[in-house]
Amino acid sequence: MKLTSVLATALGVAGLVAIVAYAGLGAVGRAVSSLGFGGLVVVAAVHLPLIALLGSAWWLIGKDIPAAAPWKFVAARLVRESAAEVLPFSQLGGILGGARALTLTGLRAVPVATATLIDLLIELVAKIPYVAAGAILLLLAKPDSSILRPVAYGLGVTLLLLLSVIVFRHRIVAALARAAMALGARWRALGLESPNEVRQALDREFVRSDRILFGLALHTLSWMLGAGETWVAFHLMGHAVTVYEAFVIDSLFSGLRTFGVAVPAAIGVQETGYVLVCALFGIDPAVAVAFSLVRRGREFVIGIPALGLWQIVESRRTVARLAGCNSVRVTERTGDRAYRSDLR
Repeated sequence: MKLTSVLATALGVAGLVAIVAYAGLGAVGRAVSSLGFGGLVVVAAVHLPLIALLGSAWWLIGKDIPAAAPWKFVAARLVRESAAEVLPFSQLGGILGGARALTLTGLRAVPVATATLIDLLIELVAKIPYVAAGAILLLLAKPDSSILRPVAYGLGVTLLLLLSVIVFRHRIVAALARAAMALGARWRALGLESPNEVRQALDREFVRSDRILFGLALHTLSWMLGAGETWVAFHLMGHAVTVYEAFVIDSLFSGLRTFGVAVPAAIGVQETGYVLVCALFGIDPAVAVAFSLVRRGREFVIGIPALGLWQIVESRRTVARLAGCNSVRVTERTGDRAYRSDLR
């Protein structure tokens, strides 16, 4: 890990310890235990359809890639989320892990990288109306809420990023192509070799408005269903919230999580964000922290098996590659001995 990642993780852990101490360790433990393992499995099961939707949105962008299939993108999306939330990576690490997993299914690296970048932009666009809707609902109900300002900042940062993409599209495409090449140079396994090919592929995808719109619809639906997950989890913990409250909590937290993008798994940032948002509806800090830990538990229930399968596939590929190299060496040695024998 780089020094910046180590520092970000350390600050996140310190923040997590501080927020748990503030909420009360015993109270947090009781709130978590109220769910039970069976409830955690239900929360994890409810999240699986969202992963399928997100993978399908990704597939819509990359469905012209030779050998592309919806299940491959869904599986890669599962790896992407698991690597970002379970492993000590930032969101970028999860994205790279998902792209790598997709190439393991037989898809070429350049179109995979292109589809991934476009999918990320679409997901970001879909997030804006979702967060804005939550902020508007809160503004109507609680116009003096102090949390509206940081949410507005997060929304503003997202809007600036998207406006930059629109205004400086051609420059950004060139920059993304260079970035893809830099990543390919650092991680050879990604198989990114041609900057011109990456740039041309990005240009082609940007003009396919029908796919972008369908992908946007699926991502928007996924954000909305995230509020349903929040509602289910709180009810299973014995703390009933209304659909309105679940929507505002999930949407505003999505805006606040922008500030934790560089922190691996948003550790500390996630817990603090939930405490701030849940306080708007009188939810105890211990319950808010427990809810955040339940979300993390869900990621482990889903992510550990997914990452385990990914590593099995990686290991088999590595063994096959090494076996192929050894076979080539044996063939070369055999041919060399035969050549020397002929000379004698």
